[in-house]
Amino acid sequence: MSKEYKGRCHCGSVQFNVVADLNNCFKCNCSFCVRRASTLVKVEDSKFTLESDENNLGKYGSRDFSDHFFCKNCGIQCYTRFKNEKGTSVILNVGCLEGVDSYSLNPVTFDGAKKL
Repeated sequence: MSKEYKGRCHCGSVQFNVVADLNNCFKCNCSFCVRRASTLVKVEDSKFTLESDENNLGKYGSRDFSDHFFCKNCGIQCYTRFKNEKGTSVILNVGCLEGVDSYSLNPVTFDGAKKL
């Protein structure tokens, strides 16, 4: 079931609101995701609202289908904007969601190492 969450980086410079169903969380095994070890959840672009200044964000590891955003101040990778033939979505670092214990979730594995 979807629920509204507030999200932020460690220092609070990046803040956002999102409606997400954490029963659909996953871990990706691509080289980027393995190194950051985040539990992730994908939402429609319309369910994500950035509440802070975009100037607080940096990009790293972006590809033609994705842009990975992190806080320029504390370095936390907060979310990824993902685009494909179905449209644009946002993949969130669940660890950035307030009141959520990402270790209590049961993420499935997305085989990004082979699909990306």
